Amino acid sequence: MSLTDTTRALTIKHTGYRVVGWACIAFFMFCTLGSWNAGAGRISLIFLGMAVLCSYLILNSGSMQVDSDSIRYYLPFRRYQIRWNEVQYIEIDKQGGSMVFVGDNKQLAVNGPIAWSGKDKFEISRLIGKQIDRYNIEIRGTEKASFRLSRNTKIRSSPSPHPDTRR
Repeated sequence: MSLTDTTRALTIKHTGYRVVGWACIAFFMFCTLGSWNAGAGRISLIFLGMAVLCSYLILNSGSMQVDSDSIRYYLPFRRYQIRWNEVQYIEIDKQGGSMVFVGDNKQLAVNGPIAWSGKDKFEISRLIGKQIDRYNIEIRGTEKASFRLSRNTKIRSSPSPHPDTRR
């Protein structure tokens, strides 16, 4: 895809986070069962709690679509969108694990470039760079990006189907 062809939506996924999430759940469930069988009920509850916490990685791993008009973020139970012309600045942490597209009373928190996978990941980086230049968007490096939540960007009804939907 050339940089002038921005009509097609590019998609990236967060496969690494999903793999780590499922591996952690499997590990902690194994530890839960082992400690329960050994008679360590309290310890098994701690391991069970850790398995539940690992589910956050899976629930916060989905896909992101970027085109010349907007950024859409699809998670298992939620969908978000912000238009490029609404973005005033982008926050990103030093490690590249979290990005937040911030507009007037809106913010879209997404997993950062370090978690991206898929054939479009380099093209999305170029497209985001092009949109930053086009709309004169400021980039802010801050660790706060890791703790931001999406706000006022939730999609009530999706005009296009979730890209991970298989029929």
